[in-house]
Amino acid sequence: MADKKSTNVSVSNFPDAGATALPNKPGEPPFKLSLSANKIEFKCSDDKKPASVFVKLHNPTTETVSYKVRCTSADIFRVQPPIGFIKPNETVSILIWYQNQDKKDAMTKCHYFAFYHTHSDGKGPRELWANAKIEGVRRVPAAFTTATK
Repeated sequence: MADKKSTNVSVSNFPDAGATALPNKPGEPPFKLSLSANKIEFKCSDDKKPASVFVKLHNPTTETVSYKVRCTSADIFRVQPPIGFIKPNETVSILIWYQNQDKKDAMTKCHYFAFYHTHSDGKGPRELWANAKIEGVRRVPAAFTTATK
């Protein structure tokens, strides 16, 4: 499995992967950050080892923002770090992994990850997200493929 640490890196020209097949719900604000993927694809092996993917999240705004990543099932997915801050024009790498155990619903249900952001007001991320107003959201579907050897 990949290293669990996230890193913040300053990037001046970050391409956004664009919208996904999962549109926002009525009244939800559009996503203002840039994301490196419009699908999270897990390459699963027969040996049931966890499959991981790094996703990059970029802040093209002039303000520090806080992000939060949620998933459809905490039983089969992990996100590290699930919440944090991104300074203006910085990029953070987020590790997402699929447990790849014998969970029958993984392949049959439509799983996705929701990326949220809001402005930073000086509070810690957990305290901030306890009552935060979401300022942008993008849902990214999960896909499962068989790893080739």
